[in-house]
Amino acid sequence: MSTRKSSRGQVAAVVDTLGYRIAANHYAAGQVLPIEQDLANSLEVGRNALREAVKVLSGKGLISTAPRAGTRVRPRDEWNMLDPDVLRWHSDPDTASASFMLDLIEMRRIVEPRAAELAAVRAEKDDVAIILASYEKMAGAQADDPLRLEADIEFHSAILRATHNEVLNHFRYAIAAYLKAHSRMGQSVSVEEDAADLERHHQIAFAIATGKEKSAYSLTVEMLQANRVHFEGES
Repeated sequence: MSTRKSSRGQVAAVVDTLGYRIAANHYAAGQVLPIEQDLANSLEVGRNALREAVKVLSGKGLISTAPRAGTRVRPRDEWNMLDPDVLRWHSDPDTASASFMLDLIEMRRIVEPRAAELAAVRAEKDDVAIILASYEKMAGAQADDPLRLEADIEFHSAILRATHNEVLNHFRYAIAAYLKAHSRMGQSVSVEEDAADLERHHQIAFAIATGKEKSAYSLTVEMLQANRVHFEGES
């Protein structure tokens, strides 16, 4: 039996490999990728799988193709930075720069306080239950426990869902990328800082559960400001 990956598996693998390389600036903006046959050989895939992967990456804004011009990496400001895959590639510790983390924090400061405020107004009983359960899962895990990261992502995603706004809900991918990158980059926090962060999550959950929208807003601002100060100190 052949050990080669299925066609679909090959395409997904090539998309991931090239996506990571582009995000890590292995292929810089404006650079032309190796010719098709050479690139396919280096990736150990067929040319059809490579072409399909190129289509996927083109759809994400990372590359463009043109006759006789080859496949070229597009400028970063043309990338779909909210695409879940693009965010995932940037959350890798080899590509998650401090400047990109600060960009994500700025995005979070624009979106999340208002989302928390809106959630405090719109959250239904099931929404509140998920937010509270996510907090309890966070509180029951150690700071470096993978379950803590999983619960943290669930917490913030649940708040966005509780806004009952489909557009806001999509920002959960960006928040998850930030939290994963923060964890994988090994950013250290003191016991006191961790306890303070956990308490902020508790207060935000309580504010949403009790319909206190202004408190939900201000507490979220406070939480994100603490994150920003931490990364400004690291940059």
